Amino acid sequence: MRFFIRIGDIFAVTEYDKEIIHLAQQILGQPKPKSDPPSAQPDAHWPGPEIKVEARTESTDVSQAKETKTAAELAQMIEADLAKHPECPPKGFVVTVYGATLWRAMLTITPSAGPVRNPQEWRDLTEELAERLRKRYDLAWR
Repeated sequence: MRFFIRIGDIFAVTEYDKEIIHLAQQILGQPKPKSDPPSAQPDAHWPGPEIKVEARTESTDVSQAKETKTAAELAQMIEADLAKHPECPPKGFVVTVYGATLWRAMLTITPSAGPVRNPQEWRDLTEELAERLRKRYDLAWR
């Protein structure tokens, strides 16, 4: 779900929307720069006080280039991190990476893993590892 907050003639866009915009720009090409952007004058119909918004650069900005990895490479990285855990079974954990811009990872525990204590904790750890990798890697569309 996306939320737009109107402040005068300025709209605040969520991080999800920035990723969608970035994806569209990659597919369709960068838009041609327009002349001067519209001024941020308060709307005559806006009853609230004028609010100034500062532009700032964040480390999670979608325009920041990320390295691209395939789903198999990302799954292998997560499986290798899981294997470093002392209680991880030597076999039976299979990670599947799926999605697009907002890719996800799913852990499947096969019978070859044997009895696994707290399987939900392993799935939570998989999600946590995927979250860390999502900040550094985009999923390749190969």
